[in-house]
Amino acid sequence: MGAWGMGVFDDDTSCDLLYDAMETDAKSFIGKAATHKDSEYLEYEECHEVIVSGSILDSILNGTEYSHETEGYDDWVAKQDKSGLSGYKASIVSGLKLVLSNKSELNELWQENEEDYPVWKRNIENIISNLSS
Repeated sequence: MGAWGMGVFDDDTSCDLLYDAMETDAKSFIGKAATHKDSEYLEYEECHEVIVSGSILDSILNGTEYSHETEGYDDWVAKQDKSGLSGYKASIVSGLKLVLSNKSELNELWQENEEDYPVWKRNIENIISNLSS
C-alpha cells in the first residue's frame, strides 16, 4: 500500500485518481464510481475510486475541505456543476459502506494496521455521514 497517512489523499492511488478526475468533470468520475455499490468485492483501486468520488462529492455539495497537495484541485471543485450530483449520494454512500466491509481489499489491508485502522475508518465514516445528511 502506497499510503503515508490515514487521510483520504494520503495515498498514491488516491492522488493519481484525483488527477484523473480533474481531467474530466466530477459527474463523469463520480458516476463511474457509483456503479461499484453493487460489487460483490471491491478491489484496491475500486475502493479508492469510491473514496475519492465521495470526497469530491462532499467537497462540491457540502464545501468540506480535505487535506491534499494537488495543485488546482480547489479551483476545479469550485468550477464543477452541482446539478444532478445529489443523485449520486446514495450510491456513493453504499459504495463507501462496502469499502468498510469484509468485501473490500482496502479494508482488509487497513485492518492489518491495528493502530491506524480506527483513524482511517473514521475518515471514511465522516464522508458517509456528510453525504447522508
